[in-house]
Amino acid sequence: MRNKSLGALLLSLALVAMVGYFWLLFLAPQDAVFLGKTTNEWAIVIPVLIIVYAVLLVVAWIGWALASTAPPLPITTESSDV
Repeated sequence: MRNKSLGALLLSLALVAMVGYFWLLFLAPQDAVFLGKTTNEWAIVIPVLIIVYAVLLVVAWIGWALASTAPPLPITTESSDV
């Protein structure tokens, strides 16, 4: 896939997502309830959940990297006779 076509695809998907998100937040019917929440409540809950999980995933990755990396070797100085 060429760069221009990939860029056009990403642009159009982003625009569709923006329109859909706006509709879910402001224009969706209030009587549509799923698991006890309306659609505009889900439109807020899901992105917040994704952002929180993304931050926690980065923190977990940093913790795993710190825990699994071997400690650095001590620096030894060689004494030279002059």
